[in-house]
Amino acid sequence: MDAGIDRTELIGKANRLAEEQAALRRVATLVASSAKPKQVFHAVAEEAGRLLEARTAATVRFDQDSAVIAGSWNDGEGAGLEVGTLVPYSEPDSPVYRISHEGGRIDDYADLPGEAARLTRLAGYRSSVMAPITAGGRLWGALAVFSARAGHFPPDARQRLADFTNLVALALESAEAHDQLTASRARIVEASVAERRRLERNLHDGAQQRLVTLAVHLRLAQESLREDPAAAEAMLTSLGEDLKLALEELRELARGLHPAVLNDRGLEPALQSLANRAPFPVEIVGVPPHRLDEGVEAAVYYLVAESLTNAAKHADAPEARVEISTTDADVVVAIRDNGSGGAGMDRGSGLRGLADRIEALGGRFELESPPGKGTVVRATLPLR
Repeated sequence: MDAGIDRTELIGKANRLAEEQAALRRVATLVASSAKPKQVFHAVAEEAGRLLEARTAATVRFDQDSAVIAGSWNDGEGAGLEVGTLVPYSEPDSPVYRISHEGGRIDDYADLPGEAARLTRLAGYRSSVMAPITAGGRLWGALAVFSARAGHFPPDARQRLADFTNLVALALESAEAHDQLTASRARIVEASVAERRRLERNLHDGAQQRLVTLAVHLRLAQESLREDPAAAEAMLTSLGEDLKLALEELRELARGLHPAVLNDRGLEPALQSLANRAPFPVEIVGVPPHRLDEGVEAAVYYLVAESLTNAAKHADAPEARVEISTTDADVVVAIRDNGSGGAGMDRGSGLRGLADRIEALGGRFELESPPGKGTVVRATLPLR
């Protein structure tokens, strides 16, 4: 008799494990297909709810002092939790807050304090199990299942639920990475359009207008050459000076596109030219003696140029230091200043564009700028 009971229990456990693995495979397949997060939220809630024989289940996203239902499922008999519903989680000492943020179970809501517990009872639920969802190193939300019966869930329900939260975290991180890549590409396109318009405007307002004026004056000089050679000679002399200015403007525009010194002489002389133009002392160390890939050299140059400009314009820095180190795989550039700090990616200082340029080359951009303690701009770029 005991052997029969043990065999029945083993078969039951095997069946439950098979059901759980099948449910996890279905959600994992959905995540791998790059499904939208809201699809994953609904699928996870449904699979978890069915697996634990719950009345309803929900994927909950934390939002400051409350939470929002991001995905929901119910068995069709009870009142479901509508997506978008706000859940009050503003009482850190309450049992509901604790298990939603740390994981755990509530076997009976009957005498629990707090608004969240009251609303749960009002909806007709008596017990629950919750597991927190951590994505990108931060607590994002929780997965929760509810039953209309007290003490409904088995002892291993929390662990079984936690397996699903890992898949939610994977879907969130994948979607977030995709969104960041899309936004970065959009910013790069917008920056290129803005730069093209700037060049067009500078050409039109500067060199182009000067060349048009030169053409008109050259024609006037040609017309007066026979009648008044002296006047024509004076006009030609003046035109020579104007032509020098036009050429200088074109050189300035070309320098903005790609600095000639970088192309002709390499990274160290190009960085030294930036240091010489800075309004404060700049120390440069570790520049590799050999040439790097053209795109990497340009990225390093513009990183240093923008960082020194920001240090002068926004941080009133008295000095700065550029440190470069290389390995077989990558180059690391760090620009340190002892200015006022407080720089941010969202403050229009060009740092967002620099980050996009670095990330477009497969690199990593970092910013440290505590108020009053200077700024460190660091980039790691792959050499191949």
